[in-house]
Amino acid sequence: MIVDALTYPLEGEDTLETMLIGSVLLIGSVLILPIFVLTGYLVRAIQNASDGREPPRFEDFGGLFVDGVKLTGVFLIYIVAFVLTAFAMLFVQEFNETAALALFWAVLVPFYFGFLYCMAAVAYRFSRRRRMRDALQVRRVVRTAFSLRYLAVFLLVVVVGPIVFTIFQIVLMITIVGILLLPAAVLYEYLVFSSLLAEIEGKAARSSP
Repeated sequence: MIVDALTYPLEGEDTLETMLIGSVLLIGSVLILPIFVLTGYLVRAIQNASDGREPPRFEDFGGLFVDGVKLTGVFLIYIVAFVLTAFAMLFVQEFNETAALALFWAVLVPFYFGFLYCMAAVAYRFSRRRRMRDALQVRRVVRTAFSLRYLAVFLLVVVVGPIVFTIFQIVLMITIVGILLLPAAVLYEYLVFSSLLAEIEGKAARSSP
């Protein structure tokens, strides 16, 4: 799984063009809008990797933008639900502090840490068919997240990978050439993580959405 993920960004026929366009978009992310295109590209990359296909090309920018907005919208819905739960706790606190405390520990805390843990599962569920309702099926998302395979992918994507790639990027910044290659290195990292996320359900996910 790790070796496949590390080689996945290089499997496309237009790797150089993809890295170049992606680098420009990463640099242009200060303008906000390219962030949604890159998010949509991440979605397509997870979908392609899940289906056993090479990394997507940067084309259909409108579609990539829409996919990025939709995935962002999914996460916003979960965040809004958390905020509403927090407000409900504050409302209850006005009448009964014990009940509010119970709500805090029984609902709010599990919601917060559960959401952080399930974010990768949410992204994966959305990316399979690029449908918001798939990512909002909480029961299915939770079922996806509660497996040893998901735990392994989660640790690689959230803990091990960022540490390794951060060290690699710091080393790149030692030279001028390395600094110029930094955006491409970040895009490479995204594609590696996309390949890892595609492995959340293993081969079974390749045969059924």
